[in-house]
Amino acid sequence: MENTPKPSTLANALYADVRRLLKKYKCEFGLHQVRAQFMGAIASPVTTVNPMQELSSLWHGALPKMKSSESAEELVRVMTMGLWNKLASQIGTERPFELTKYSGINSDAELRYFAQVKCDELESFLTGYFQGEGSLTLTTEIDESIGILEDLAGMFAGIVQIPAKSNESEREIRLLMKELQKLAEIAETELNLVIQNTAEMRRYGGDPSRTLQ
Repeated sequence: MENTPKPSTLANALYADVRRLLKKYKCEFGLHQVRAQFMGAIASPVTTVNPMQELSSLWHGALPKMKSSESAEELVRVMTMGLWNKLASQIGTERPFELTKYSGINSDAELRYFAQVKCDELESFLTGYFQGEGSLTLTTEIDESIGILEDLAGMFAGIVQIPAKSNESEREIRLLMKELQKLAEIAETELNLVIQNTAEMRRYGGDPSRTLQ
């Protein structure tokens, strides 16, 4: 399956570095999950969001062991000053956060992979957004969008669990993929509504920008 994201050349280089470091330090999460979790944390109304704690959470609370201070500095630089700041800089701009885009899906396995990635992204965003809190005080609009995201995450997870059909035709796969793309578009719209509306709520409350200096 061909991955066809749309970011700039600089963003592609950054994402390549992130993937390399996640692999090097045996992180169980992929780039799509890390992007979504970071964006959820950046957008979160929780005032105690800490980028270093968010980074450590990718290794269950403790950064991986590294051979040198230079390696540690590289990890922090790429993941916080690089990825975190790139995502944070989108808040309040006309550049919406994009979920992972895919093309060339021609098999049942690829379709299920797409559904798994969407489920991963929505669940990761919500993990970052809620910051371990059981509930948050949100506006009605944000609460409604959060509910839609939770429902869509469940729907994508359900699709992954549907037993495979050995005789499923390419036409059936294309039709189902078309429906999944519509759901993914709804998810992206609602996710960005959460980001935008929470940013407005945080500005009203006087919370500072989460871009690192």
